[in-house]
Amino acid sequence: MKILVLVVGALLLAACTQQSQEEYSTVDGTRLSISAELTPGIVDAEFVLIMNGKTAIKGRTQPFGGTSQSFSGFYENVPVTARVTRVQKFLSNYILVDVFYRGQLIETLTI
Repeated sequence: MKILVLVVGALLLAACTQQSQEEYSTVDGTRLSISAELTPGIVDAEFVLIMNGKTAIKGRTQPFGGTSQSFSGFYENVPVTARVTRVQKFLSNYILVDVFYRGQLIETLTI
């Protein structure tokens, strides 16, 4: 019974989606709203980058990929890259997402 409670508890915690606050950036006269979501799993996580309400990047982290991983995708046929970095300090733990649009850093999100 105790093992079942532990397994169910771990699964419930693993399914909690973490989300950044929506940020805005203007690139070449176009205003972009950018946000990111990270849904942790048991050994990996699903990362989603949303630009103007559309999914630009959707991918899964590598279980032993280190503290920084990159994801690529397209938003309206323009290449988009996100560098996701886990930052751990003494009493805090958060995730930074650097968003690159056409190779130019346009925003840094915090999850």
